Amino acid sequence: MAAPDRHPADLLLSGAGTDIDVLIGWTREEANCAFALSEPYAGTTREQVLARARAAFGSRAAEACTAYEEARPGARPLDVLMELITDELFRMPGVALAERRAARGRPVWAYRFNLPTPAHDGRLGAAHCLELPFVFDNFDKWSRAPFLAGLAPRVRDGLAAAVHASWRWDRYGRDSRTTMTLDSVTTAVEDVAGYWRRLHHPATP
Repeated sequence: MAAPDRHPADLLLSGAGTDIDVLIGWTREEANCAFALSEPYAGTTREQVLARARAAFGSRAAEACTAYEEARPGARPLDVLMELITDELFRMPGVALAERRAARGRPVWAYRFNLPTPAHDGRLGAAHCLELPFVFDNFDKWSRAPFLAGLAPRVRDGLAAAVHASWRWDRYGRDSRTTMTLDSVTTAVEDVAGYWRRLHHPATP
């Protein structure tokens, strides 16, 4: 009888992928690619953001919204909503898997891609998938990708070279939580997602 299907993340924790090297990362504005350019979202109100926050934070929704607003002075409700969705779908699941791998002493590395694209008047920021042509350094394959429009070749090529030169840094561990930040300045930072991790899970260190 065949074994029941398992989520790929489970296999990285206690299955066939337990001992392989794992690289986990996210872009700073993951959700912008899907929602920030959508007209129905343009008029997002704080009340709508609060309603979305209640699903993740319950009675702490107002406190959480204030925390997101304070982290981005001048942010519109739409910007806060994009942060919430980015956390819900990308950053927090990625960090949670890194935490669980690290707790088991399994090899895991983390990165955050910060370089914003000037495309669409900058409204995308560092959006979902933006890091891929930098990871593989194959911009010729992305010549028709609108989210790369306007990137200065010198900045683009310089960061691609830096990304390739820096794929090995200190592992993500429960003591340091080292995360490589990829931008015009590329550097390793300790616990870059710590503020948000503790906001979502106040009982964790």
